[in-house]
Amino acid sequence: MRNFLLILFAAILFFNLSSCASNSVGPSTSFEKNSKPSFYKNIVVVEANPEKGFSFPYLLKTSNQTANAKYLIVESNNTGSASSMQDMTSNAKKSLNYVFGSELAEKLNYPLLMPVFPYGGASPYSYGHYFPQLDSDVLKIDNNTTIRYDAVAADATIDHKRIDLQLIAMMDDARERLFKKNKQNIKSKAILVGFSSSSQFAARFTLLHPERVLLTVGGGIGGLLPIPSSEVNKIKVMYPIGIYDFKTITGKDFDLDEYQATPQFYWQGDKDQSNPFRQGAEDLSYAEFIVVKKLFTDELSFSTMPVSLKLNTVMWANSQKYINQITSNVKFESPKGEGHEITKKMIQKSIKFIKENLIH
Repeated sequence: MRNFLLILFAAILFFNLSSCASNSVGPSTSFEKNSKPSFYKNIVVVEANPEKGFSFPYLLKTSNQTANAKYLIVESNNTGSASSMQDMTSNAKKSLNYVFGSELAEKLNYPLLMPVFPYGGASPYSYGHYFPQLDSDVLKIDNNTTIRYDAVAADATIDHKRIDLQLIAMMDDARERLFKKNKQNIKSKAILVGFSSSSQFAARFTLLHPERVLLTVGGGIGGLLPIPSSEVNKIKVMYPIGIYDFKTITGKDFDLDEYQATPQFYWQGDKDQSNPFRQGAEDLSYAEFIVVKKLFTDELSFSTMPVSLKLNTVMWANSQKYINQITSNVKFESPKGEGHEITKKMIQKSIKFIKENLIH
């Protein structure tokens, strides 16, 4: 009887521990839950180099298999808040074991670049400068802007302006490094990829700089994609919704021809409810929120509450409709039965899209 009770107790303990583990809150990507050591032999932390145009570090992952690659995969970091750049870099390095870009780079034998940008914020409670999604507040940072990391004032000596241009400088620095190391001639146009917030970053960077993007792949997009137009239904659409104020922000005209020549593939599962866009949230200003409400919601409830699955689906459908009215170079998919996750099926479809659109 005693042995039986001991065995029974052990079984109950194991069951409880297993239940706790399965109900824990964590990242939602399918392969992240079974993360494995990276295939890369080399992970280099390239320190910030303001003289070369970037004031933040970046990570460069390579292996013996990437030595002959012609293309660079780029995925922005989406590693949550931290109070220092050291912690952000550490979090970004850990994420390289499971992010979407790593999975694609391993399959394609391409080097991977990940910038280490901050999470950012305007106050302890409101992330007004949302770096992970390259929002409008981030692009409008000037010398008088105060930045906070996780409610801690950022180092005022770090230049937070135009991280999109800083990423381009990182890309060029990585190309230079790989040439010096392996005599690799990496193309100037990179493959931009992402999932969730990093997919928003990829889509918006592509809108800003199609001349530096070979192609773009993003999943878990969150319903809302930038529209390559200044107006939709006679309503002016500003960045990041559209390009009405594109020249004011960037100092250059929008190049529609270059944008239309850039293949893009975005997907969002039909059970994916993840959507960062609502009133008072970190990404949209109030003026941007009003435009989204008028154009993307079909009069469904859209306020300070998290977006419903129905509304997220409607926003996703309207993004596709507005983009398809302007250009045919953007491919969309809504995988049935999939939530906010990266599945093997979508990894395979992403790789197929990349291979079909490579310039040899």
